[in-house]
Amino acid sequence: MADPEALGFEHMGLDPRLLQAVTDLGWSRPTLIQEKAIPLALEGKDLLARARTGSGKTAAYAIPMLQLLLHRKAVGPVVEQAVRGLVLVPTKELARQAQSMIQQLATYCARDVRVANVSAAEDSASQRAVLMEKPDVVVGTPSRILSHLQQDNLKLRDSLELLVVDELQAALWYPSS
Repeated sequence: MADPEALGFEHMGLDPRLLQAVTDLGWSRPTLIQEKAIPLALEGKDLLARARTGSGKTAAYAIPMLQLLLHRKAVGPVVEQAVRGLVLVPTKELARQAQSMIQQLATYCARDVRVANVSAAEDSASQRAVLMEKPDVVVGTPSRILSHLQQDNLKLRDSLELLVVDELQAALWYPSS
């Protein structure tokens, strides 16, 4: 039985292009993580969420990320094209999955929001060319992102607004006195 208090995608104030993509994906209702996280993220709140595999976590951060980028481009002052969102994932496979989901959600606004995955084993020159176009969202592993930052291929200092750390396990180090 559906929760009558549950918030549907159509009640989240999303851009019609995102709602169309959600419909195309066959999603009639948000999952629990999406229902709880999307409204908070749209309010600009920082989130720390944990949910099982397959629960819709990627869409829970991708939908508000895309919505915020679209809104900024629609109503904000014209700003220089720059990387505004960074998604860090632990593996190349997860980077491919995250990029694929973000691109599916951005199907109807692909001209307005560009996504690049820099975790692949491509040569650095082709990735540098992609980054020179300043995609709105960059997906990558920490090591690949660090490499591009060190090579000055990726500049985030003045533009980064949205950071997602997806499925990275925290590593704690305690020095022995």
